[in-house]
Amino acid sequence: MRKQSYMIIVCCLLCMLCYGTAVYPQDADITVAGTWKLSLSFISGSAAHTAVITREGKKLTGLYKGEIKEGTLSGVVEGNKVVFTGSIRHEATGVQFRYTGTVDGDSMKGTVDMGEYWTASFTGKRISDSTGKNQ
Repeated sequence: MRKQSYMIIVCCLLCMLCYGTAVYPQDADITVAGTWKLSLSFISGSAAHTAVITREGKKLTGLYKGEIKEGTLSGVVEGNKVVFTGSIRHEATGVQFRYTGTVDGDSMKGTVDMGEYWTASFTGKRISDSTGKNQ
């Protein structure tokens, strides 16, 4: 009887471990850190920007570079979902690019909200990881 109880407990623990892994997979967001080349597609054109992302827990910080200017980056990550804002200032004017998307390995995609300047779609490709190693 005692042996059966132990077997049931072991089976239950194994099931919980397997179930827990299926419900809470390893975060894809571990790989968000690094340098990303972002391709934005507007209604009437396109742009190439760069995001240098550092991750601490769920918090994202870093540097955001437009075609001419650069500024700060901040955001959050949860699982493979990312939301970050890159801010660029030019003289007295500032533009914020609010990215909402998903990460899949060395790729990301989603939408960019630029406030009064409308929205765009974007794709991203990691060009180096957080250690500077090229992909």
